[in-house]
Amino acid sequence: MNDKFNERHYEETSILSRAKKELKEKFVTIQLTEDMLGWVVNKKKIKGITSIAVRLIEDKIVISGAMKKLRLTIPFRIDLKPLVARDRELSFKVVSLKPLNHHWITTKLLNKSPFLHYHKGIIHIDLNQIEKAKAIRVGNVKRFEVKDERLWIGIGL
Repeated sequence: MNDKFNERHYEETSILSRAKKELKEKFVTIQLTEDMLGWVVNKKKIKGITSIAVRLIEDKIVISGAMKKLRLTIPFRIDLKPLVARDRELSFKVVSLKPLNHHWITTKLLNKSPFLHYHKGIIHIDLNQIEKAKAIRVGNVKRFEVKDERLWIGIGL
């Protein structure tokens, strides 16, 4: 009797474990275009910053534009690479910044709560602020990458 109970318990446990594992590996993929990311960056206008463009090139997100400082127009470019995802937030590492060492541009451009937050070379994007991601009400980011001029995001349980 005890053996049958243990055997049945083992079967139920292994079925649950397999189901949990399969659910964990499954996700819904959404894709964000350059226009959608540009909307996030341009949502809140910033005095002195113009011509902001977002491009998805190879495995990077490239944000470029121009900023006025002391009556000079300074073109800038920020290259971002996917770093890590936590809950429904994506983090990107600043891999290139032109002009060099002008982190005031990045700070001014990318500290736009609640959408974007910049801290110590890392930019965080809150997916809950993007309509396409808001449509998927449950789940967290399982994976994300820049490929084929799209930001691909896998959201799962």
